[in-house]
Amino acid sequence: MKKFVLFFALCAALFGAGDPRENPFFKDVNSTCPIKFIDVFTAPRFIAALEYNDGEKVLFSSPKQMFHYMYKRSSAEHVAPIRRMLVTDYASGELVDASEAFYVFGSRVVSASGDDLIPFSNLKSAEDFSREHSGHRILEFKDVKQKLIEYLE
Repeated sequence: MKKFVLFFALCAALFGAGDPRENPFFKDVNSTCPIKFIDVFTAPRFIAALEYNDGEKVLFSSPKQMFHYMYKRSSAEHVAPIRRMLVTDYASGELVDASEAFYVFGSRVVSASGDDLIPFSNLKSAEDFSREHSGHRILEFKDVKQKLIEYLE
């Protein structure tokens, strides 16, 4: 029995604990990234989202694309203010508040959009990932400026 539990835990860690589409947040939401025009569920560890006060949700194929959208397009296309910004914690696969996340910049891990910011809900996970994947720097939300996103593009 112990071996079965260990095997199940290993499989869950390697392949994810479940389909992110089962998360109620994603119910009845267009899953095509408005920047890259790809289904965000092809790479669920990179999903980012904006939710507006009017209830509209916009999904992105990566944090970089969400920030790009915010800096370049959002104000021209939406009247309602942003209620919340979410990114997927790369370690757990859970949606977390983007303003509280830590972002690894310059790692060997890339999204479908190329070089990207890899988000984590806690600093220790970001530090561990950065060490393992040659990250150059760990950023807080306040450090993610338009110039950085333009550089990553």
